Amino acid sequence: MSLVVGLVTGLAVVLIKHAVADVQIATLSYAADEGPLFASAASFPRTVFALCLGAMIVAALTHWLESPGRRHSPGSPIDAVEANALRGGLMHARDGVSVVAPILGSVGFGASVGIEAAVTQLGAVFASLLGQYRSLPRSDLRLLVGAGAAAAISTAYDAPLAGMLYAFELVLGSYATRMLGPVGLAAITGSLLARAVGGGAEPFRLAAIEGVNWPDYPLAILIGCAAAGTGILTMLLVSSVERLLKRLFRRMVLRLLAGALALSAFAAVFPLVLGSGHVGILETLNGRIVGITALVLLVAKLLASAISLGSGFRGGLFSASLFIGALLGQVIAAVAAAAAPLLPGHAVAQPGLCTAIGMAAVGASIVGSPLAMIFLVNGLSGEPDVGVIVAVGAVTASFLTNRLFGYSFATWRFQQRGLALDGGADVSQLSAITIEGLVRPPKRSVTSDADLLAVMQAVSAAGGKGTAVYALDGTFLGLIEPALVEVAEGNKPLPIVAADLIDGTSPVVTVGTTLAAMLSLLRNDDRATFAVVDEEDNRELVGCVRARDVYAAVSGQVNAGRESDLGAAA
Repeated sequence: MSLVVGLVTGLAVVLIKHAVADVQIATLSYAADEGPLFASAASFPRTVFALCLGAMIVAALTHWLESPGRRHSPGSPIDAVEANALRGGLMHARDGVSVVAPILGSVGFGASVGIEAAVTQLGAVFASLLGQYRSLPRSDLRLLVGAGAAAAISTAYDAPLAGMLYAFELVLGSYATRMLGPVGLAAITGSLLARAVGGGAEPFRLAAIEGVNWPDYPLAILIGCAAAGTGILTMLLVSSVERLLKRLFRRMVLRLLAGALALSAFAAVFPLVLGSGHVGILETLNGRIVGITALVLLVAKLLASAISLGSGFRGGLFSASLFIGALLGQVIAAVAAAAAPLLPGHAVAQPGLCTAIGMAAVGASIVGSPLAMIFLVNGLSGEPDVGVIVAVGAVTASFLTNRLFGYSFATWRFQQRGLALDGGADVSQLSAITIEGLVRPPKRSVTSDADLLAVMQAVSAAGGKGTAVYALDGTFLGLIEPALVEVAEGNKPLPIVAADLIDGTSPVVTVGTTLAAMLSLLRNDDRATFAVVDEEDNRELVGCVRARDVYAAVSGQVNAGRESDLGAAA
């Protein structure tokens, strides 16, 4: 089945790439991923017309496919990551159409996005449909969806290892030995098919690098830091542009048209900002885009991608992140060259090396798949030392992005929709199971006017099982917070009563709260016991739930899922 997924996905990627290029030639008069490099070769009126036409087509498709209540509308479609995380890999044909059609309408008419999201969705949907037809169990269906995504990325970039790692890191959210065969077979098959039919990706060729020196390692860390900032800025800009345009224009078509006009203005100077930026990566790698030109184009591409996605065009940032990273590397190389006379030993940064590090680092920050980016860029040189220093930059960028921002572009968009997803790891069972079976009555209870000695005795007897406080009329007020009792022990002369020892910041937890919600709550709240209240009246106590019991239940579900992934489940 993975072999079939790889063949079908690989062929689909080749056909889509040719179709997009043909549409761009018909609308822009050139294929955006093949040129031109400079404004003199592009027609500004034609660019404006193409982008505005694309805006109207995308608005119409989105309205027809996603508007609630319409006959043909499935509502918001889900992608491979969300399907694997929340639905056990279940996807439908409408999820493919609703995602792929607007993306092709965006990229085909010149929006500053890539087709990676479209081809990944196509591969994942086909894999899911095939798995459902064959009635695969949950773990195998998720695995096949990951294989479809791996085949798509592998074919799009002729990079099987990067495609496999992309699937493991993002779509599956884990790795097990049994996953390697199906995912690897699909990725390799897709890439080989594209080569066989002449539709393989044009490989990125890195300029010659004259070895790696010790000063290059601090430079790699510096590039990683700059890449993390650039990645975070890109993601925040997308959200900021989206909020701004929604305030200015209520209708989606007007937002898209505004974005099309803004993109046209950028394209009037730099046509390279349109499309995914493949030709721009090639030209940056071979040193034709350097210095001030690279800096201006970096800003233009960053803003163009943010405007495209923020205004409503659909697509991915996979290729855009590589282009932005390559430009960032060239900018830092130029700055390092200018500062070289001031440095000990007059160390000179190699532009080719800086470009490679920048591509992997910005890709790791935005896409959120550092290993995939490391192996994708490492294939440019084949030199072990280059691979190590590229990894240094990518790991630095990934670490800082996680620490300072906490999300990749995909997971950031999930957060904006209210989904607390960190990737494709299967959390659907945690979202389906409530804490009802973990609720126990409080071990002790006291009235609100109980003195400190009575409270200390009750808390000592209850331990972590909870001490409830009730008002004189029987209304539940809250649980005693042991940490407050410890503080109060040093102030025994003060007239402290039970009502003073309740933590008023306790979140509302009901029997319908899921394990996933509790786990999210416990990430920011270290109390040992939570009050479980009635869903309709939060002043009526149902019982208590302990953090240790929640963790035990979550651990049991995770272990069951891991056994299933390993093939050990019955």
